[in-house]
Amino acid sequence: MNALLVKDVRIVDADHQLAGDILIRDGIIWALGRKLLPPRGVPVLQGEGRTALPAFIDLHAHFRDPGFPEKEDLLSGARAAAHGGFTCVSLMPNTDPVCDSPEVARYLLAEAKRHGLIEVYPVGAITVGLMGEELSPMEALAPWVWAFSDDGKGVEDHELMLRACRKAAGLDRVIFPHCEFQGLSDRGLSEELMVARDLWLCRRTGCRLHLAHISTPGSLELVSLAKERRLPVTCEVTPHHLCLTREEGDYSVNPPLPDREAREALVKALKGGPIDAIATDHAPHTPRDKAAGAPGISGIELAFPLLYTRLVAPGVISLSELSRYLALQPARILGLRKGLIQVGYDGDLMLFSDEEFTASEDFFFSKSTNTPLLGTRLSGRVWATVHRGEVIYLDGAVKGRDFRDHREVI
Repeated sequence: MNALLVKDVRIVDADHQLAGDILIRDGIIWALGRKLLPPRGVPVLQGEGRTALPAFIDLHAHFRDPGFPEKEDLLSGARAAAHGGFTCVSLMPNTDPVCDSPEVARYLLAEAKRHGLIEVYPVGAITVGLMGEELSPMEALAPWVWAFSDDGKGVEDHELMLRACRKAAGLDRVIFPHCEFQGLSDRGLSEELMVARDLWLCRRTGCRLHLAHISTPGSLELVSLAKERRLPVTCEVTPHHLCLTREEGDYSVNPPLPDREAREALVKALKGGPIDAIATDHAPHTPRDKAAGAPGISGIELAFPLLYTRLVAPGVISLSELSRYLALQPARILGLRKGLIQVGYDGDLMLFSDEEFTASEDFFFSKSTNTPLLGTRLSGRVWATVHRGEVIYLDGAVKGRDFRDHREVI
């Protein structure tokens, strides 16, 4: 029997808080309570008063595999995810080769299974080679992907995007657009124009739409109007757009970091606004590529500490609210039985403490450390990550890499 007892933790999720123990059997949360006794031989993870949250689900990340192993690969990305408290990651298609064929999607799924750390959910390309000229074989990709995106590029051809939305609706798959028209100096307007177009296509075709990394108040307003009309639309925002501003430093990301007013609007939208999820847009780069201006932040390992330090600790949002955006609502978007610490849900957990630490280069399990947060003091350090009852990260070590198993057998 695959089982684990997590002892003596403060349990927090989007719906409730309590103190006690968590028993996981066969990958599923079996019982919650105080002083639970496991069957003989079941390993125990001593929480020692730490806080347990549902493990996080990242709807938007780049592991650069296949094609760019110097930046990241499936194994280093999975280790970084486990270190950050994530057990499920949605992988974007801008790899080499592009994920515009079933072979690439199947490769990602097989490699993730072989490494045995986290679950990956591939996103297929909307267009062949992300070129914006010809639709990918969406019917062939559909069994292996949950969504379609040309992330990094907006599909500017209106007729092509209309056909993509119609196909996705027929295949019961999500269109996951990067909303940006090229050639406009006003990047915010560029985003809002494509958000408006894609929401209109959603309305006309009935396709499910998930908008990537919303970054402007105007986009939030458009999504709010769409939700009032009950369109099947969801959207995400990144930790760096919620917590950093361009006034603090001109760090290259796409879309650009917001100004203070826009950042405040994004944070306000976490309190009853249109945002559904927080997704990292983890984008590892080599130092050479970053120096040459490649946009992106290696963010999956610091996402929770950054959000905890900047939003939860000062009381801007509650820990339960953060759990809703990092776990429950991403799980619902993907259709997973995860995101709550309740009987019958998958046994995916992360445990953390309020311990402070400095984000230094030796902190990372990712191959890349491109982040403006180097040298920053943060709190909310992840101590353990559990995937379906198996400890995959514990106190500085990832399973399979000098793993020190601190569990005690009763």
